[in-house]
Amino acid sequence: METNEISKNELIKELQTLHHEYHSLKAIHDKDTIKHQQAEENLIVVNKELDFLSKLKEKRAAELVLANKELVFQNKEKEKRAAELILANKELVFQNEEKEKRAAELILANKELVFQNEEKEKRAAELLIAKEHAEQSDRLKSAFLANMSHEIRTPMNGVLGFASILKEADLSGEEQQEYIALMEQSGTRMLNIINDIVDISKIESGLMEAHLKESNIHEQMDNIYAFFKPEMDRKKICFMVKKSLPGKEVIIHTDPEKIDTILTNLIKNAIKCTDEGSIEFGYNLNTGHQAAALEFYIKDTGIGIPNDWKEAIFERFIQVDIADKMVRQGAGLGLSISKAFVELLGGKIWVDSEAGKGATFYFTIPYEPALPAMH
Repeated sequence: METNEISKNELIKELQTLHHEYHSLKAIHDKDTIKHQQAEENLIVVNKELDFLSKLKEKRAAELVLANKELVFQNKEKEKRAAELILANKELVFQNEEKEKRAAELILANKELVFQNEEKEKRAAELLIAKEHAEQSDRLKSAFLANMSHEIRTPMNGVLGFASILKEADLSGEEQQEYIALMEQSGTRMLNIINDIVDISKIESGLMEAHLKESNIHEQMDNIYAFFKPEMDRKKICFMVKKSLPGKEVIIHTDPEKIDTILTNLIKNAIKCTDEGSIEFGYNLNTGHQAAALEFYIKDTGIGIPNDWKEAIFERFIQVDIADKMVRQGAGLGLSISKAFVELLGGKIWVDSEAGKGATFYFTIPYEPALPAMH
């Protein structure tokens, strides 16, 4: 019995223990259930929060997609505007280039018009000058023909007049010789005029030529000096000649007839223009240029030449003043013939003078010695 009671008590204790453990486990289970419920509630809340956040993210993502699309669209619009601006800029550049091209064309056209106007003005001025020259030439030729008529008639009248006088029987031999000498002078004067006319005609037609040969400059100058010295003595003019080169250096290749004509014409011109004082002619060897040249001069103390006539006196039919007090005897061809001969020989001619203070005529010819210079 006692054994049964012990077993019963132990069983009760075990039951109590089990009951207590049950309640403990239940309490734990209830707590776990509560915690589980709380966890589920929290999970639901978290899920809801996560779902909200996910929806918010999706919304934000959708907004970002829209914003990105908007940016892409804006970028495309910007690129489109940029492309349009580039095209517009290119169009502006093209238009500016076209404007510059048109401006350049207008400038060229304006320059061409200016050039044409200048050419027209130049041609008009040239025509006016040509007209004036033609009128002057007509006037000069008329004066020349009148003067030439006088120049030919005067010696011709001398020849005929003295020939008529010679017919008289009561003339002495001395008187006859005097009249014959005067006839010879008149004939020589008329022959010189005819020679000048022939020379100027050859020059005008281009038929005049230079005939080069050996010539002694000093001998030519001595002959010219001897020819004019009596006339100088009659007019009481001091006549001088200057020769610079020594010995055989004066023998050169040139046209002696033309040199003689040039010097003769210039000395005649000096005699006509000089009533008193002196006349000097000579030359110097000029080696300062590329080619050596003889520079001749004829210096007088005569009436001189105005500045505005220094070029004109070398033209055809010109005297110092064809319409005024300075008209001198002659056909007005000597200086133009001399100029033509000087240029034909390869030289140049000019004058240095003032009115009332005499004149110095210069001309050059190439210095080409026929023999080597002696040192």
